[in-house]
Parts: sequence; structure tokens; C-alpha cells
Amino acid sequence: MFKRALLGIIFITSLSGCEVPVMMAAKANQGEMVGMFEIKFPAVLLVQIEDGTEELLKGHLLGHINGSAKFDLTGPTWGECTGASTKAGKTSLSCANGISLSMNTGKQKAKMSGLNVVAGQSLGHKFISAFGWGNDADEAKARLALEEHS
Repeated sequence: MFKRALLGIIFITSLSGCEVPVMMAAKANQGEMVGMFEIKFPAVLLVQIEDGTEELLKGHLLGHINGSAKFDLTGPTWGECTGASTKAGKTSLSCANGISLSMNTGKQKAKMSGLNVVAGQSLGHKFISAFGWGNDADEAKARLALEEHS
């Protein structure tokens, strides 16, 4: 009985030590722990539509340790937008002005910072977008990524 209790105490104390490296990594990537398994990061989404219009949305991504995420972004003409991405890569975005995008970005791996470029079609228009979070939540990096992808 004593051995089981001792092993339980060792297990519990070893788990609590895992938080420190994750918290340090999150902070190094402009993240903030908001739960045991979630980190809030700054995020930016730059969307360029084939007709020459573009929208720059800024906000936050709430990343989960399993690779899924939820995000809240705001843009000058699209207004408030909410979305989510599954670990499998199914991503959706809905905005106050009626814009709605769905895409598959491929299987996701939990990362503290990143920049994804996706091209697709929505509402009869081709678009290309760059979504950055953490240290990559930067308009200049998003623009460069779109230029390199074109």
C-alpha cells in the first residue's frame, strides 16, 4: 500500500513539472496559458481575392494541445469573425458580414507559432490566404508568404 501511494505521489509531482517548459515555450511565442491544455496566441489572417480586394483580420487563436484550434478575428470590412480548425485540418470561418469560408489545411500538429498559406474558392471567387499565429502573427510575414506562393 505504501509503495502505491509513493508511486502515485511521484507520478503526480512529475506531471506538474511538465507545465513549466510549456509555459516558457508559450511565452517565447507570445502565448499565454489559459487552461491546462490551451494557449492563447495573437493571430493574423490576410485574404486576397482575385478581384483585387483584400482583408486583413487580427485577433487571437486559442490552440489546444491536440492540434485543434478556435480563433476570433476582426477585419475592417468583414467585421467580427469566428472559426475553428480540427486536428484533421478541417477549417471554417464565419464573419459578421456574411462571408463564410471552409477549407482543408491538412493534418495539423500542435505548434506554438506558424504560418499557413491556403488557396481556394468561395462564393464564386478564387482567393489566397495566409494565417499566422504566435511569433508569425505579423502582416509583413503574411504578405511575404503570399508573394512567395504566387
